Amino acid sequence: MEALAPARLRHKRLRDIGIWLSLLAATFTVASVAVSTSEVVGPATLPWWPAQNLSLHVTAGMVVAPLTAAAVLAAASRPAAARMSWNALLVVSYLASITWSAALHTNVDPTTMSTATAGARGAIALLVSYTGSEAGLAITVIALSCLTVPLTLVAVKSVSGPVAARALSPVLILGPWAAWTTLGIDGIAAAACAAVLACGAAASERRVRRWDAFWGAAATGGLLGIAALLSYGAAWFAVSLLCLYFVRRRPVQILVSAGAALAVLGTAATVGSSWPYGLVDTYNAAIGEIAANPGQLWWLAIMPALVCVACGPAVIESLRRFGSSTAWPLMIGPVLALMIAPLSGSNPEHPEYGWIALCPWLIVAATAGSDRNRSVRVPLVTAGAGACAAIVMMYSG
Repeated sequence: MEALAPARLRHKRLRDIGIWLSLLAATFTVASVAVSTSEVVGPATLPWWPAQNLSLHVTAGMVVAPLTAAAVLAAASRPAAARMSWNALLVVSYLASITWSAALHTNVDPTTMSTATAGARGAIALLVSYTGSEAGLAITVIALSCLTVPLTLVAVKSVSGPVAARALSPVLILGPWAAWTTLGIDGIAAAACAAVLACGAAASERRVRRWDAFWGAAATGGLLGIAALLSYGAAWFAVSLLCLYFVRRRPVQILVSAGAALAVLGTAATVGSSWPYGLVDTYNAAIGEIAANPGQLWWLAIMPALVCVACGPAVIESLRRFGSSTAWPLMIGPVLALMIAPLSGSNPEHPEYGWIALCPWLIVAATAGSDRNRSVRVPLVTAGAGACAAIVMMYSG
């Protein structure tokens, strides 16, 4: 029976890849119909759409991306990867994520959407003035956005154990969503959301008590407030944080984090940036946009499928194990956000960008089971399939 287990696991992962490829084909089909029947959905809102101009321009990224994917998969398959220290794993994962993201896309847009938060507009303006050049802006955005990978690993280790976190690292590094992460402020908002859950997971561990737990919860709430100022969608991560505290029986930390988050939003409101009013205005503008352009309803079908496609094949196994995995508190907020994403009205000009922060958390259950100490096989096939799909779209786009 033990000899049959790896073969059965490979069969399940190949089946997941087949399901994901079918979803990818269905997404392209629906998008093709939407492009041909609506003026709202087109190359301007689907920059990832393959073969827009049917021309191939060889870039350095087309060479670096396959080499990076091959190096990550080869390193993850070696026994030395399992013996690597935890801090070394975080550093290596961060550097590999930077290389992968930079190879896929470095065209950072210094402008913000009309539906962006006031904090997002201020942050991108600060980055533009601080960096002083397009290359400097791209490097800064990539460096900040790729912090999502090590921060996600920290949260997964705290909730599901170090074995699950190590096995998840190649899937996180080679996530197809990296092609969108470095396009603007949304990648930085994703890193801020990851910091919220990483800090909350670390502060609520059993060994953290008294004042350490208090200040950790306060820092988590402050990070949540900052993340909300960068993206309206970040508010959904408060649901994950609440469930995490609830599972670990930390009621006081719930109040402390909530108070700190409200303090940040209140402070921002005193300087003229009211987050609740901005959210209401954005929602009303989105409803008006849908009423004026019914073609926006195409995003009801495209948005959830696009997010799952951007997650890679690992999302199939992760969603299937959502209820039985120890990582469900980390997933609950992003899953709820995914369910109502088409109705949220966020970023109607580029609706696919506003939900980049969800992708890493929708796959965390792929290696996290109900037992923290069980052995886990690294999903190299799943990671490789997602990386290949991202590279193919880059070549054909």
